Amino acid sequence: MAKTTVALKKKSVKKEMAPIKKKEVAKSSKQSIAKGKNEKVSEAKSKFAKSVAKKPLVKTKTAKKKAISKTVGTVKKSQAVKTKNEVAAKSSLKSKKIVAKKSAPAVKKAILKAPISNKLKAKPAEKKGLKPITPKATKAIKEVKIKASKTTIEVPAPIVVKQIPDKKPRIKNVLISQAYPENGKSPFIDIGVKWKLKVDFRSFIQVEGLTAKEFRRLRINVPDYTAIIFNSRNAIHYFFKLCEEMRVKLSPDMKYFCTSEAIALYLQKYIHYRKRKVFYEYANKTLFEILNKHKDNEKFLYPCSKDRKDDIPNFLSSKKFNYSEAFIYQTVPSDLSDLKSIKYDVIIFFSPVGIKSLMYNYPDFKQEDRRIGAFGQVTHDAVKATFRLDIVAPSPVAHSMAQALENYLKESNGKA
Repeated sequence: MAKTTVALKKKSVKKEMAPIKKKEVAKSSKQSIAKGKNEKVSEAKSKFAKSVAKKPLVKTKTAKKKAISKTVGTVKKSQAVKTKNEVAAKSSLKSKKIVAKKSAPAVKKAILKAPISNKLKAKPAEKKGLKPITPKATKAIKEVKIKASKTTIEVPAPIVVKQIPDKKPRIKNVLISQAYPENGKSPFIDIGVKWKLKVDFRSFIQVEGLTAKEFRRLRINVPDYTAIIFNSRNAIHYFFKLCEEMRVKLSPDMKYFCTSEAIALYLQKYIHYRKRKVFYEYANKTLFEILNKHKDNEKFLYPCSKDRKDDIPNFLSSKKFNYSEAFIYQTVPSDLSDLKSIKYDVIIFFSPVGIKSLMYNYPDFKQEDRRIGAFGQVTHDAVKATFRLDIVAPSPVAHSMAQALENYLKESNGKA
């Protein structure tokens, strides 16, 4: 009985210990697997270490020192090369600045003309709404400026041209296209004596008046008019000549309107001069203002030339004056066959008819170095149509032709 009980106990103990043994066996298997893995890893590490150990980088201390010295030498060489490049760049910039200073005006012009990048055209960063300029942008700007300076240095030198001095040829003789003065006095004669010039007078035009028969064809009865307008001495001369031929007596109450005081004084040859019936322009009033005062009370006659100006007829017609116009004389070219040549340094004209006379008598005339002077706007225009106008009167500097000629002589001949 005792044996059976012991056997039963052993069986029960075995049954109870079976699951515990299974757990322990599983643990031990796991541990063995882990140990195997660890051993494989350690073996791999040892193999790698052995391979590295077989090929050492530096075996001795001397080899280490040599390697360190080599690396230091290469570093120093690279630094030296960098410093040399920097010094060379600085020296080149200095030389460029010196050259730029020497050719400053040319460099400025070329920089203005040279194409500039958008970075240079950008406005400064101080203004609102713009990004600040980066170091890269500043470098780019410097490079563009250096390129521009190079282009300016390469510009070829300007070609020097010898300039001819603007000096007018000296005047030795003058031709005045008017008749010689009757009294022998003229400002042109005085200029000739002062400047030691040869001054000749020759009328380029001649005036032809109407005959009494031709004037009657105009059907103008002079006694019907109460006022007469004169614009020249020729008009006065040929008007009173016609009156004598036709035996016309003028009323003592006739009023005379003249364009200047000189013309008014010329009337003394033909009438008893009285200021109350002779009117002319003066400082404060023009002839048109004076005529306008007598518009309603007078009937006007305007004796004139065929080539007269249009200012007086236009004024009379625009203001609706009671007037008539009579062409009593005309200017025609003179015969200049007595002049062997027109080789004068200066020729002075006083009317466009004088220029027509020159072309009529000398169709092959060329101005060349001769100077031409003209008095009055109409004469100026006639000269400019075919020739070069050198001496102008009237002008702010010269009110008369004689004064204009003397001013020109100061430029051409120097001091008198």
